[in-house]
This record gives sequence, structure tokens and C-alpha cells, in this order.
Amino acid sequence: MPIDLSKVLFLCTANMLDTMHPAILDRMEIIEVAGYTFNEKKHILDKYLLPQAIIKAGLTNDFLSIPEEVRNFIIENYCREPGVRSLKKFAEKICEKIAFKIANENPSGPLIVKPKDLEDYIGP
Repeated sequence: MPIDLSKVLFLCTANMLDTMHPAILDRMEIIEVAGYTFNEKKHILDKYLLPQAIIKAGLTNDFLSIPEEVRNFIIENYCREPGVRSLKKFAEKICEKIAFKIANENPSGPLIVKPKDLEDYIGP
């Protein structure tokens, strides 16, 4: 049965155009969208990613503190890609390692993440 798709709009997303078949690219209108700015990443980290990572690790804000200076350092030095996937991964990794540290050491106060600690938490 013939189907008329002339009035149908398809949306396709891709991280790289190099891997797409030329026949598909020939029939598409390519619109490139820029990545997140530093301020947008900072807002996403503060309002969404970090609170979710804290909850996922079974922590509360009483157990850890990640100062603004450290959050900025992570964005500037560890998360250079246009999106926020690695930012989410690093936030979760930090919270998981802090939860493990709290379970093993039972500290009296909150753990404060310092820039020099980042290599231990998320690597070089």
C-alpha cells in the first residue's frame, strides 16, 4: 500500500556527521547546535546533576560539601565537551567515593572536596 510521507517531518540527532551515510545526509537539512556554555553547565550541575548524584549515592548535604571553586574547576578542566554527560558521570563518581569513604571512616563532620582531592575522586 503506498504511503505519502511528503508532509511528514522527521527529526534526527547525531553527535558526529562523519559516520552517517551520505545518502541520508543528502536528504537532510543539517542544523548544528552549539554546546552548553560554562554558565549553563554550572547551572545544570548545581540545580540538577549534583543533587541527583547526592541522592543516588545515599547522601545528604550534611555529609559533603563541594565548594564553588571545585565545581568550576571540574567544569573547566574535566568537562570540555559540549554536552554534560561527563559532568554527570564525574558528579556521580565523586558522590559514590565520598559515600564509600563515609561508610568506612565515619567522619565527624561533612567531607569538603578540595581541588587537590579531585585526582583521587575522578582521575588525572
